[in-house]
Amino acid sequence: MKGFTILIVEDDQTIGHLLQKIIQREGYEVVWKTRGKDIGCIIHQIDLVIMDIMLPGEDGYQLTTFIKGLGLPIPIIFLSARNDIESKLEGLTVGEDYMTKPFEPRELLLRMQKMLKQHYGSLTQIQHLLINTEQRKVFKHNIHEEIVLTAIERKIFFYLFDNRDRVLSKDHFFDYLWPLEDRNHNIINVHIKKIRAKMDDPTGTILQNIYGEGYRLNTYIRQ
Repeated sequence: MKGFTILIVEDDQTIGHLLQKIIQREGYEVVWKTRGKDIGCIIHQIDLVIMDIMLPGEDGYQLTTFIKGLGLPIPIIFLSARNDIESKLEGLTVGEDYMTKPFEPRELLLRMQKMLKQHYGSLTQIQHLLINTEQRKVFKHNIHEEIVLTAIERKIFFYLFDNRDRVLSKDHFFDYLWPLEDRNHNIINVHIKKIRAKMDDPTGTILQNIYGEGYRLNTYIRQ
């Protein structure tokens, strides 16, 4: 699970099954549609689209215009048998990338990875959490479930994250956050408890309490 959901719009059953298989194998969630009908009800949960052009009903260009018209900054990669320059130029005008069939799966996956990183930043996964280190955001399960942290909770979590797998004493937190204030160590306990609740980590598997020493954010967790 990489936290991203990919929509495939492809009416060819053989190609659709192949795309679904290779993308799922990389750990992405996949939704496959053979036509553009009803994609409006799922598009808000989609992070990237692999779009054919020649489709029953509305073609890939029309569907892309519809998606962009919703104001959604979802990257769209056209994957089409059309290899003429006019089709490529139109695809690159309304979408973000264009590949022709037959295609090399490794190239498509690499283009997807680069596109996702460009649009959403780098993600680090720890158990069910996804951490965007550039935007300093934390998500549960996928990037549509952001965990809302207060300013101080965010500072505490990312202080632990930046020092992951290292035990930080409560004095470390005070030196970092409140160097001039009285040291009521119970304040740290209260904030950690609230962060755990928001992150569905009630037993402290991820944000671990090391008795008598402090807290540690674990990246290696036995199943």
